[in-house]
Amino acid sequence: MAGSIIEVKNISKRFILNHEGGERYTALRDVVAQKLKKTFSFPASLRGTKETKEEFWALKDVSFNVEQGDRVGIIGRNGAGKSTLLKILSRITEPTSGEIRIKGRVASLLEVGTGFHPELTGRENIFLNGAILGMSRAEIKRKFDEIVDFAEVEKFLDTPVKRYSSGMYVRLAFAVAAHLEPEILIVDEVLAVGDSQFQKKCLGKMQDVSDNEGRTVLFVSHNMGAIIQLCSTGILLEHGKVNICDSINKVVNVYSSNKFNNGPVFYKNDNENNFIRSINIESSFDSSGISASKPLNISIRLAENGELPRDSCYLGIALLDKWKKKIFTTFKPLIILNDLQNIRIKLPANLLLNDFYS
Repeated sequence: MAGSIIEVKNISKRFILNHEGGERYTALRDVVAQKLKKTFSFPASLRGTKETKEEFWALKDVSFNVEQGDRVGIIGRNGAGKSTLLKILSRITEPTSGEIRIKGRVASLLEVGTGFHPELTGRENIFLNGAILGMSRAEIKRKFDEIVDFAEVEKFLDTPVKRYSSGMYVRLAFAVAAHLEPEILIVDEVLAVGDSQFQKKCLGKMQDVSDNEGRTVLFVSHNMGAIIQLCSTGILLEHGKVNICDSINKVVNVYSSNKFNNGPVFYKNDNENNFIRSINIESSFDSSGISASKPLNISIRLAENGELPRDSCYLGIALLDKWKKKIFTTFKPLIILNDLQNIRIKLPANLLLNDFYS
C-alpha cells in the first residue's frame, strides 16, 4: 500500500538448533571454549551420541501493513514469534527470506538495557541514543529536560546506568525512546518491569505521541487490558504465522477464544501441607466453553477437619474477565459453613454475558 509506513511481505526467519555439540555463536570466547572442549573430551561418536541439527522456523510467511499513526498490538502465546518479528523490524537481526519496507526513524525498547552502554551515565546515554537515532545535539538538548522529568531519575542522572535497578533502567530507556521523536516506536513486554503507575504513564505517552504527533506504535504485551486500552488494530501470531490481522477487539476475542475454549478447568493440589485439595467446575459445556445461560457450580474440596484452623480461615472466590480484571469477589469465614470439607458455590444462569472468564 502506498500510504503504509511499514510493509512486511512474506517474512520468514529460520534458526538452526544444534544438539550435542556445534557452535551457536561466533564470539571468540565461544570458539575457544569449543576448541578446549574438543581437545579434552571424547567426540560425540565415541560417547554414543550424534551431533544433529534441527531447523526451527520462528516466523513463516508473515505479511501485513501498518499505516502512519496506527497503534498496533502484537499478541500471541510465548514462542509465537512476537519478539523475533520486532527484532527484524528493529534491524537487530535479518530475516531468512521476505522483504520489509520502513519509512522513518525507528526507536526500539525490546529488553532492559536496549541501546544503553552500562559504563556511561544516564546523561551520556541520553545523548548516545539520540545520536544513534540521527538527531543533532541541539535536538537532544531541546528534549533533555522532558526526558529526565518523565523518567524521574534526576537524582541518578550522573551515575553509570550499570548501577540502576531494572525499573530505573526501563524508565529512562522508555523516556528516551518516546521523546526523541522517532516516526516508529516499537515496545516489547519490557514495560512489565515497571510499577503499575509507570506503566499507565507509558501507555498514556504512547497514545499521546500517536494521536497528537502522528507517530506509529507497535506494542507487544500479554496484558490484554493494556493492549485494548492503547491499540486500535492487532495482529495475532500463532506458531510463527499470522492468524488474524484486524481491529484489536476482534483479535483479542480470537486469542481469548483459542486460549480458554478447552472446556472446564480442574485444579489438583498434590502438596499435603496446603488446604485446598481440588476444585471442579460442574456445568454442561461443549467445544465453545460453558454456556452463560445455564447455572454454574464450583465444587471445592478442602483438607481434613483436623488440618485446617477453621475458626481463623476464610474462603475467597474471584471471577476474572478475559483481561484478568476482577468482576466480583466473595469471602466467607469457614466457621459458618455447614459442610466444612466439601463446599459448593453456585452462579445462577444468565448472570454473565457470553464471554471468557477465569
